[in-house]
Amino acid sequence: MQKWVNFLRGSARLEISGSFPERFLNVCSVEGLGFWKAEVLSPTALRVTVALWDLGRARRLAKKAGCTARRVGGGGLPVFLFSFRRRYALLAGLALSALTAAFLSRFILVVKVTGNDAVPDSVILTELEEQGFHFGTYGPSVDQRDLANRVLEALPELSFLAINISGVYAEVVVREAVASPEVRDEDTPTDVVAARDGVVVDVNAFSGSVSVSEGDAVLAGETLISHLSVYEPAEWSDGQTFTGITHARGEVWALTERTLTAQTPLQAATVDASSGSKTRYSLRLGKNVIKFCQNSSNSMGNCDKIKKAWSLTLPGGIVLPLTWEAETIMPYSEAETAVSAASAETWLKARLERRLAAILGEGQALSSKWTVTEEEGALTVTLEASCLEDIAKEEPAAEETEPQEETE
Repeated sequence: MQKWVNFLRGSARLEISGSFPERFLNVCSVEGLGFWKAEVLSPTALRVTVALWDLGRARRLAKKAGCTARRVGGGGLPVFLFSFRRRYALLAGLALSALTAAFLSRFILVVKVTGNDAVPDSVILTELEEQGFHFGTYGPSVDQRDLANRVLEALPELSFLAINISGVYAEVVVREAVASPEVRDEDTPTDVVAARDGVVVDVNAFSGSVSVSEGDAVLAGETLISHLSVYEPAEWSDGQTFTGITHARGEVWALTERTLTAQTPLQAATVDASSGSKTRYSLRLGKNVIKFCQNSSNSMGNCDKIKKAWSLTLPGGIVLPLTWEAETIMPYSEAETAVSAASAETWLKARLERRLAAILGEGQALSSKWTVTEEEGALTVTLEASCLEDIAKEEPAAEETEPQEETE
């Protein structure tokens, strides 16, 4: 901290000469004149540093101690500015730069969104821009509370939004709305039906009346667990049974057959990138782009592009919207190359196995049969699998039936 204080107030380096230069140090101590960086040059000379505004006083005290004081250097902001006393153009430029920096510091250059997870930054920034808040906005003119209310009204996904402006930096703090939990209507009559054909192996009904048993062959759409539940009469009742309506749920495991097919051509396009590359440079300021090339269009036909960008980052990690971009263009030509049938078959089989595993979920394939055919420059692989899977699927009941009363 003291280093910055010395820089702002300026300093002068003095060489004290005399028969007893140490008397100067004693006099300074008595008179309360601060000094630092004392250096003994010889028995009759030493050097000290004093504040720039104490230069005249130090010379008087040196004379009082019977010594001479000669200035041999100095530093700090006043010395730096004084060096421009006759360079009027530089002084004018320095003053203009200071005024420009003070003026530009009132415009928004960086907008950062924090606190969001499900809602992307781009959605929030786009809405802010539509409301008139974007790169280059004059900060003091922004009504932060009104702007936040307008954005919240347009984005129901957010429950809170605040805008904190500090110079060129604006932080948009948001809190996302908590989604209402999905309410399952247990009063809606629902049947559990077969999602596909199969042979029932096991039925586990959580609610509803089971309509099938182990070993039954069922077709897709057939009711497995009904929404109609029959309640047996109690011992103390008069022998009446009741049929109630419920939301049927459960698991029905069955043996199924699945057939999956995948195909790929045995000719593939390859790339020859032996020709030279070309690099184009541009400077991006906000949404404006300055391109440093005569022709920015792509006239090379087929080509790959690799773009690198370097953004100006301030201490603290604040990224300014000033980016230097380099785009390397590498032209290439295409050619047809034969693909190995064995490698294509291996790739297609792995692809079908992944697809079958995704379809079965917690189920499993009990046996598999592969068929490989090659026709008209294409390889086709077919997978026929016997599977064990849960075929239960909930569907609304065909019609709502009022509970019935039955008598034995």
